[in-house]
Amino acid sequence: MTALPWHREALARLAASRERLPHALLLQGRAGIGKVEFARALAACVLCESPKDGLACGQCASCHWLAQGNHPDYREIVPEAASDDDEEGEEAARPDKAKSLVIKIDQVRAVSDFIALTTHRGGHRVLVIHPAESMPPAAANALLKTLEEPPPRTLIVLVSDQPARLLATIRSRCRQVTLHAPDRGAALGWLAAEGVAGADEALAAAGGAPLLARELAQPEEAELRKRIVNELARPGGADAMQLAAALDKGALPRLVFWMQTWVHDLVRVRAAGEPRHHIGQAQALRARAKGARLEALFDLDQDLAEARRLISHPLNTRLVAEHLLMAYNRATMEGRP
Repeated sequence: MTALPWHREALARLAASRERLPHALLLQGRAGIGKVEFARALAACVLCESPKDGLACGQCASCHWLAQGNHPDYREIVPEAASDDDEEGEEAARPDKAKSLVIKIDQVRAVSDFIALTTHRGGHRVLVIHPAESMPPAAANALLKTLEEPPPRTLIVLVSDQPARLLATIRSRCRQVTLHAPDRGAALGWLAAEGVAGADEALAAAGGAPLLARELAQPEEAELRKRIVNELARPGGADAMQLAAALDKGALPRLVFWMQTWVHDLVRVRAAGEPRHHIGQAQALRARAKGARLEALFDLDQDLAEARRLISHPLNTRLVAEHLLMAYNRATMEGRP
């Protein structure tokens, strides 16, 4: 496991002091820049039995176990909905049961069993939790005891796009490491190597985050973006009821994301700037911006931020989508004569 090119220097700095690492790290930064990949690469460095200049050798038994996904001293905790685990079980027997979008308290409590075990051959153990902000307060509080009394040779890595949503007591017990996106040239070069078509537009839509750009360039994602943006660009406003009725629950986060990026571009255009995300929709953005007041756009941005925060909770997708789209119509019509 290796970090992405733009994070290798930061990985080398941390790995060089692997024996002096704190018991807990908080990896933070914007979505889609490779934080989880960094966490896994750091875990490989810490678990490696024959590190070279602090970095994983890729040849020892530990590196092979990690590459095969069965290292006895490595665990990841993610929400059920984000897990790629295909094992048969109670949830698999009930496919109609929605998978959780949050990290449950039982998942965190199970960590104590992992932590209590003797490490394999006396080495380190690593626990990665992502996205850390998906822990509700009860689960976060359950993690606190482990953070306060960690056993030796244990590293806990929390990964977060929104660290402000974590409990202050969690943040205070971690060393915070901020990771950054690559410059545009490096990002475009990586996307080209990944075979991403329309990399320039995808990178702009993703706000410069390469992994998110790769995801957004997938045909299904691109089609959803086109549907949403076409509605937001309509001269008479979005057809809130029709679009909301056509969205399933899995599309709600993307609706919020695309509305946020569209509103941010409207603010830039309203202030005589150029769009950042929807570079191919400059004319439509200028037309919509004429009827918008900055105060109304700022209020709408706050509504969208709150909706993003609540997405992990049970929500009525149609009602939330209708509410946001109608709020958008009001915000972009208030300034019209």
